[in-house]
Amino acid sequence: MIKSAYFIILLCCSVYYSFGQVGIGTTTPDPSSILDVNSTTQGFLPPRMTDAQRDAIASPAEGLLIYNTDSGCIQFYTGSAWSPCLGQGTTTGATGNRLDCSSVSANGVYSRGIAFTSLNTITIDVVVNNYDTYNITTNTVNGYRFSASGSFATLGANTITLTGSGTPLAAQNDTFTISFAGTGQICTVNVNVIDGFRANCLEYYNTGSRTDGIYTIDPDGPGGTPEYDCYCDMTNDGGGWTLVFNHIAVSGSETWANFNQVRTFNVNSPGVSTSKYSILRRIDDIKSGAPYEFRLHYPSLGLTNHWSQTFNPLTGNPPTNPVPGFTAFSLDMTTNFGGLARAPNNPNIPSYLVGTINSPWNPYYTIGVRVGWLGIRAENSTTDRVQLFVR
Repeated sequence: MIKSAYFIILLCCSVYYSFGQVGIGTTTPDPSSILDVNSTTQGFLPPRMTDAQRDAIASPAEGLLIYNTDSGCIQFYTGSAWSPCLGQGTTTGATGNRLDCSSVSANGVYSRGIAFTSLNTITIDVVVNNYDTYNITTNTVNGYRFSASGSFATLGANTITLTGSGTPLAAQNDTFTISFAGTGQICTVNVNVIDGFRANCLEYYNTGSRTDGIYTIDPDGPGGTPEYDCYCDMTNDGGGWTLVFNHIAVSGSETWANFNQVRTFNVNSPGVSTSKYSILRRIDDIKSGAPYEFRLHYPSLGLTNHWSQTFNPLTGNPPTNPVPGFTAFSLDMTTNFGGLARAPNNPNIPSYLVGTINSPWNPYYTIGVRVGWLGIRAENSTTDRVQLFVR
């Protein structure tokens, strides 16, 4: 009886129970808790067991907590499996989060003087054993660097993307050290920076550029021809289009004096707002494939023809209609359209280049009109502007 009395007194002194709450070491358990353990001299000790003992637990409940003596860490049951070790942060070792240096990859194209796009990244896998934050960075080399930060959302292999910033200053091979903050872990990766600009607008598009505007291109790379500016359409019909001809004839009287002017004019003023602009003579350098891929666009009408042909339209009259190698991709205008070719050298023919192969005397599509009364023809309409792109 005396032993029972002592037990009851001890229990009352150490445990407080009220409204379904239990307090150990406190008489005022936190209202949000079902169990509140309070001590400044002792810790909470969960059940300790080996891997084999843990795995022998029958039907473990989701959230069940144990201390694994084999791994030296706390684990919980996820509802389908035991979690990896918890609470060891980003320490190295078998139970910490660690870099997988064999997975490192540098992505994108790197050119001297070309600012980065979203495609200039480094990716690396991190083996995640603990939910934690991360900060993974590189050193700065040759004017640029890479970095990534965030929180691990899943356990196991996580691919982390480090975003590039800066602009390469020189053409060279750069070696970066990737550092995982708080762990002492490092990996290395090489990035090759090439010299010069892209060969055409399509190459800029393929390396991540998505904004219409003026770009510097260098079709022959290290060859003797210097780079030059051009206008790139990066948003229409798949992007990557180089503007090779632009004509605005608001009054209807703006004409082209001769064929040489149609081939080359105002080369230092590229853009869709330049009333007369042409780099047609450079189409062999600018095109990206064996055929000529063209986009004929009439902005005021909202009409576009997209096709390819193997025939160079500057060389003369084609032997066939449509032109050799003609392949239509998307044609808003089809009347008498057979590709693009040079009209016969006759002053009575109203345009230097035509898209009406079988009827140059009455062209439905005109590039380089030379008589003002005709205006710019677009199938059965007359309009005030025309653009020709190549890709």
